[in-house]
Amino acid sequence: MQIFAKNLLIDQHGKATNFKLHSLQFPHMRALHLAWLSFMVAFMSWYAIPPIVYHIAEDLGISTVEIYDSNMAAVSITIIARLVVGPLCERFGPRRVMALILICGSIPCGMTGLITNGAGLIGLRCVIGILGATFVPCQFWTTQMFSPSVLGTANALSAGWGNMGAGITYLLMPAIYDGILSHTTNEIAWRTTFIIPCCICLFVAGLDFFVATDTPHGDWLKLRNEEENKTSKTTSESSSTTEKEKVVVSTTISVEKGALTDIEKVGEKGVLANVEDTESLQGVKKNESAKDALIGFGRVLIKPPVLIMIVHYACSFGTELAVDNVIGQVFREKFELDNSTASYIGSVFGLLNIISRLSGGLFSDYLGKRFQMPGRILAHCTCMTLEGVFLIGFSFGLINMHSAIILMIFFSFFVQAVCGSTFGIVPFIDPLNNGKIMGIVGAGGNLGGLIFNLMFREFAGDFETAFLCLGCIALGSGLLGNAILRVQGKMIWHIFSDNHPVPTL
Repeated sequence: MQIFAKNLLIDQHGKATNFKLHSLQFPHMRALHLAWLSFMVAFMSWYAIPPIVYHIAEDLGISTVEIYDSNMAAVSITIIARLVVGPLCERFGPRRVMALILICGSIPCGMTGLITNGAGLIGLRCVIGILGATFVPCQFWTTQMFSPSVLGTANALSAGWGNMGAGITYLLMPAIYDGILSHTTNEIAWRTTFIIPCCICLFVAGLDFFVATDTPHGDWLKLRNEEENKTSKTTSESSSTTEKEKVVVSTTISVEKGALTDIEKVGEKGVLANVEDTESLQGVKKNESAKDALIGFGRVLIKPPVLIMIVHYACSFGTELAVDNVIGQVFREKFELDNSTASYIGSVFGLLNIISRLSGGLFSDYLGKRFQMPGRILAHCTCMTLEGVFLIGFSFGLINMHSAIILMIFFSFFVQAVCGSTFGIVPFIDPLNNGKIMGIVGAGGNLGGLIFNLMFREFAGDFETAFLCLGCIALGSGLLGNAILRVQGKMIWHIFSDNHPVPTL
């Protein structure tokens, strides 16, 4: 698979089968770059406070407990937001939803300078937390633009580079604060600093709305209206057509067959079968009512693969969210560093997303091409096992700063790689409900972040024990979950029994 291909290759559904990363070619590459850029600036504003919260607390007399409570508030609201945003993407398209979230979340971020106490900090971070929901349109957008054969890479790249926002904010916010502080007081400096990420988010929201489109075939709402008119006309002309003969529109091809020319048809019971001359699959439940969406949520939520992915994403992205909140504090308190130095070291954790989550997606796609779905599960299991091992190692490595930094790099890489391998599997669980599943699994990541933030609070500075618990949870859930995970009727054990076609290079 080519990442920097000279020409972008398109399949018969209009989806790209490779990448031209050095290009802003419309619509595929422009959508990909705006998806990760939007998620990145949202992450910057979402986590703009932790790098300089020490200065805010010093000025306003905010306690450590209130800081931990604000960390949990920033994560908890995102759980609800992601659940809501999934169906919104299915109805209005990812581009409009992305722009709306950026606008609604960035404005309270810019108002951070107005807080006067700990309660205000907790309340404000709760509202700002809706920016974390940008993950769902980010993944939904790339799913519309790229073929299933490269979907793991596309989703990992967009989300991984977006997650870099956490690392960038640990570099950017202290630098902005220090620059303003050199000309004024601490109070004015921290109150003014948050205007910068707010303005960046508003600018990117404008780009999303005005210079991109939702699908390879055009604007989401326009396509939805065309489908409504077509469906109405077809119904009036042919009322004798049975449900079994109707082709259900799908977000993506649900079964990996190794060949990009496969098209899927969904019958009355949702059983997939190959058909040869079927219309391109372009959207998913664009006209679903609120009642049907709610019922669909319940049906999706009880699927065992969805429940397992919720736990695994909680152990990966949830871990990342919790560590983003405390990593600067870990190095500041354990090794008696000043706030800026500790923040700069902590930024490495988030910045590794430039390669780590993408590596998880690439690994998933590579084994997926060789062994289909069992290969994707094997890639996921491998990454989760190494995540748990290095988290446990970090808990014992906090006695020395150099070993702590090295082990942080390793556990950071695999925590984020698991995020990529997770969404190398998620789009194939139930393609007809992709928006809902992405929202539910994404919310699971934030639920994990909430739980692990609470755990850090309860351990009250005992970071060794906290990271040891994180590692054990990730290792145990990874081994057990992947052992029983079944997607499209395939399990990890089928890698040893199935006959797999030799991949074409």
